[in-house]
Amino acid sequence: MEWMLASIVANGLMVLAFERTMNVFFERKRTSFFIFTVSLALMWVTLMLQSWWAGNPFLLAAFYFFALAVLSLNYESVPMKRVAAVAGSHYVSMFTTGMVNNLAGLLPADWFMANVGWVVVGVCLAAYLVTILIFPLFKHIKESAINLNKLWIPFVIFPFTNTFIELFHHLNPPVVRMVLLVTNTLIIILVFLALYNIISRMFGDTVKSALHAREKEYYFTQCRLMQESVEKMKAYRHDMKLHLAALREFSSGNEAAINYLDALQSDMEANDIYSDTGNIAFDSIINYKLKNAAQNGIKTDVNVHIPPSLPIEVADAVTILGNLLDNALEGTAKTDDKRLALTVTTGKGNLYIKLENTFDGGVAYANDVITTRKDNAGHGYGIKNIRTSAEKYNGHVDIYHDDSIFTVGVLLYLTD
Repeated sequence: MEWMLASIVANGLMVLAFERTMNVFFERKRTSFFIFTVSLALMWVTLMLQSWWAGNPFLLAAFYFFALAVLSLNYESVPMKRVAAVAGSHYVSMFTTGMVNNLAGLLPADWFMANVGWVVVGVCLAAYLVTILIFPLFKHIKESAINLNKLWIPFVIFPFTNTFIELFHHLNPPVVRMVLLVTNTLIIILVFLALYNIISRMFGDTVKSALHAREKEYYFTQCRLMQESVEKMKAYRHDMKLHLAALREFSSGNEAAINYLDALQSDMEANDIYSDTGNIAFDSIINYKLKNAAQNGIKTDVNVHIPPSLPIEVADAVTILGNLLDNALEGTAKTDDKRLALTVTTGKGNLYIKLENTFDGGVAYANDVITTRKDNAGHGYGIKNIRTSAEKYNGHVDIYHDDSIFTVGVLLYLTD
């Protein structure tokens, strides 16, 4: 009778410990109080069967995991997290079994056998206290929006393999038991190595994501500052044109002064805005790169027809346009016929960029690096960076040239 009472109390504490463990993994229940209570009762009956019925251990193990699975179904979650919750509950059960076995070897045999029921109650109480005092510290597990499926896989392997080995441990001779023990130890080592590997990769991905976010913010800030500078210069030129027109009237009769003022006004008109679409990334980089084109004697033909907003990262826009324009300006610098034509258009979810420029006809190819410099050491990586950014949008880069015109076309697919 005493053992029966101890079993009822001990298994009741274990059911409560399992319920607390489930709360580590799940945020809210989705079933009624009645169904939840029935699930707890099923778990308690299963534990009582394990305590009193010396039947088929495989069948008892199946009932045990089935009851844990039913208990997990009371909560809203994804299947993989339910499996993890069952595994976590089984870790609590393994703790109580291990503690009882260790106490059996440490305490006097006669005293232990006489009080084994209440020893088990004490261990189950300790397990329950752990779940209500320590487990709440792991509250971020159920609040996390990160997909942890890969992390749960090694987490759930050990308890299930341990149960499988324990079942055979009671059914096989000592040699087989030793093999199973070594196998279990190896599995533990592999599981923890897998956990460490997954956590390390997740940490690395998190760091990369944070750096990428900061890089995007940096690029956008730089583009915005460039655009503000262009807007200020635009307003300044507008006012200066009015002042120059007024000075021209005041200089009536002074042909030298009039010619000088006309030349100044011509230079200012040549430095007009090249791109004014409202797209900060594209406008700023195009206007910034071409701001000195007229002074350097480069004839430009710029046609940019894009919406103010595009699903392309600022960093990629800067990489593609910046490198294209840098290469083109560098190419035109080597020839007397300085011409540059840029076209940027969108259509059917695609972005197309085409840039043509005159150059001296010298092209070198080496290890997927293309350069118009005779000494290509350390050069030509702009095209590689353009290709890298284009690949992120399943795009491609086409390059073709003759003896005087170098052309690069970039096609990006901005929609699936």
